[in-house]
Amino acid sequence: MLEGVTVCGGVAIGKVKLRGYELDRSRNRRLAASQAEPEVERFLAAVSRSKAQVERLKASVEEDLGKEEVKILGVHLAYLQDPTFLADVEERIRRHLLPLEDALAAVVRDFDRIFELVENEKLKECALDLRDVALRVLRNLEPVEEGEGDDEADEDPYILVSRKLSITDMQHLDRSKVLGIVAESGGPNSHAAILARSMGIPAITGVQGLRDRLKDGDFVILDAGTGVLYLDPEERLRREYEVRVLEAREAVSFEDEGPDELGDGTPISLMGSCGNLGDVGQAMDAGLEGVGLYRTELLFFVDRTLPGEDMLLHHYKEVRSRAGGLPVTFRLLDLSGDMVLPGYPRRNEPNPALGLKGIRLLLRESTLFRMQLRALLRLASEEPIEIAVPFVTTVQELQRVRTAVREEREILRKSGIDCAGETRIGVVVEVPATAFSIEALLHEADFVIVALDDLQQYLLAADRDNLHVSEYYRTFHPALFRLLDRLHRETRRFGKECRLFGEGAADPLRLPFFLGVGFRSFSVSPVRSPRIRKALRKWTAPAAESLSREVLAAPSSLEVQRLLLRAER
Repeated sequence: MLEGVTVCGGVAIGKVKLRGYELDRSRNRRLAASQAEPEVERFLAAVSRSKAQVERLKASVEEDLGKEEVKILGVHLAYLQDPTFLADVEERIRRHLLPLEDALAAVVRDFDRIFELVENEKLKECALDLRDVALRVLRNLEPVEEGEGDDEADEDPYILVSRKLSITDMQHLDRSKVLGIVAESGGPNSHAAILARSMGIPAITGVQGLRDRLKDGDFVILDAGTGVLYLDPEERLRREYEVRVLEAREAVSFEDEGPDELGDGTPISLMGSCGNLGDVGQAMDAGLEGVGLYRTELLFFVDRTLPGEDMLLHHYKEVRSRAGGLPVTFRLLDLSGDMVLPGYPRRNEPNPALGLKGIRLLLRESTLFRMQLRALLRLASEEPIEIAVPFVTTVQELQRVRTAVREEREILRKSGIDCAGETRIGVVVEVPATAFSIEALLHEADFVIVALDDLQQYLLAADRDNLHVSEYYRTFHPALFRLLDRLHRETRRFGKECRLFGEGAADPLRLPFFLGVGFRSFSVSPVRSPRIRKALRKWTAPAAESLSREVLAAPSSLEVQRLLLRAER
């Protein structure tokens, strides 16, 4: 059993296919001087084939994934035309007389060494993109016949095992072929991770020593929800997970299951948590009541230049259009100090998670902040708009947002731009200090969104993506349950909506507690909606309230877990 960090939850069962290790092999030979130019020509021909391949791939996935994810492939096209990259490879062939394969590997190794030394995840992503491009060129060294290539049409489905989480290793992103992805390295917020989540491919990263432990054709079970890979599993475990896979396939069919309600008819609002147009379409297919939180960051990272106000407005209109008139809550840019935007200087913060993050950064970068506000206000000309403010820690921050909204609305009005529609501003609660002082914020906020996963990690001082502190990220810590109870009681006292958001919000084990303390609005990943609907119907409001009282009185994590497990049976 090997452990990793979850990129996209889910279960996959099947045989392994190793990819992405080609750059690790050295041929340890030198070319004759007369062979250098033919080798350069072979390189340029492979680059040409790679560019054509990426263009075809962009065209084939644009409809399914949306324009933002497709722009990720534009980054690869840019590398394939980057004169520095091309010249570097050619120099190693001509000057050092390296075979093309070794020249590509040397360029990638140098790039890796440089960016492994920095803390910034966005810069590390540059190294991963270049590795992707080099792999694609390697696999296109020889021309293929028309109709052949990497479409894998005749290949059995497999679980991709790779050195790094990589777009190239995902091939044509064929969900029917790639059952799951396991990588030794590559960030959970990398381009490949974004695409994996968009298509719901179970994936984990950070699993060391894969090449030494696995070979092509080995049978494995990937439980990406818990971040575990089972090697050569016994028959009993295999049968157990096969049942889970069948249940998951039935669940994603999004069949009409009637209204969202408890077993006693108590109505529940289920909305989608989305980060791209594909997610919004999936939320609509799932019959959700709208988009409870739309993450607006992706558009700022899919190109080498920042999007302008008009581009933002166009994208937000498309989001609303795909939502079919149902409500959408747009979260303002939630950027942390280790994210570098195109055209902005890199900041060196000792602890980015506790630095210039969310609204703190936006208030510092007022040009960026106000550009996004103007795009959202222009969207409000058509119908009311909801704006969620991330990483709020003081009431003054929310007041400054309201002031900026008033000022930008007046500027737009004087320019003759209609933006008179209602604008509701809410607070995203993810910091314990915010949760404990929610009364003051409720005088300014129109609604509250509780970012459960972030609140939990900050409350318990344990990064949820760090395997080394996973034992401290206790799902059942009594402090979290008591804080959630207090949060909902205060928002209810003020008559404000309190929506629970995050992966944890769809946890069927903790769901009855959430219901028992009064939560009736949830923003969840669309693929999790069938599971949460099934769990809702098992409970009545009085039964959930009774359980929540027991949980709140429990003295330890172990006792909380015991109560919830007993209730699930």
